[in-house]
Amino acid sequence: MPLQRILEPEVMETPETAAAYDAMDFTAVNTAFCEDLAAVLPTVEQPLQVLDVGTGNGRILQMLHQRYPHWQLTGIDLSPAMLAIARHHSPQLNFIQGDAKALPFAAASFDVVISNSLVHHLADPQPALGEMLRVLRPQGILFIRDLCRPDTKAALQALVDQYAGQDTPEQRQLFADSLHAALTLMEMRELLRTLPQPPQQWQVTLTSDRHWTVVAQRE
Repeated sequence: MPLQRILEPEVMETPETAAAYDAMDFTAVNTAFCEDLAAVLPTVEQPLQVLDVGTGNGRILQMLHQRYPHWQLTGIDLSPAMLAIARHHSPQLNFIQGDAKALPFAAASFDVVISNSLVHHLADPQPALGEMLRVLRPQGILFIRDLCRPDTKAALQALVDQYAGQDTPEQRQLFADSLHAALTLMEMRELLRTLPQPPQQWQVTLTSDRHWTVVAQRE
């Protein structure tokens, strides 16, 4: 029987949980995210308006700022504990507390909307996806990456052992819970197909042994 989805809390509420997450080394994953994002953009030379939904500790925006200081970067997250860490790492960037399911921005405000590892926190990701598309400008790029739920408990445990084997028990459990809460590739494709206003062009592909990626363009 395929591994069933088990939800985890939507928000990392405590400073201790946020700190445990921040202590994990996602440098390679974040680097791949930034490089893959740049590869699908028509240009990186323009001063793009970029929104990171579910920015967490802000590490991806920090890396993008180092690479593209001319971009205008905004991060939004529901967790005050995570935002405190993000602001500590990158006090020069704009971080806002807010809900991905009701983004506090006007329609068509951003050239690029990104999100990393948010979808698996949401019981129903559809409202958040709709909001990301709403605030995206015409011809803008939506780039979402998240974990892909394995087929079996054994496969899940193998990923935990491989990628969090040297971490603390709490960090290993956080990773295992996230994998259990993640959507499969087919579930994510169905979610995009059934959006009330789906993007003009989109694709969902497996981009690692534990991630899928959405690249979409708004009409």
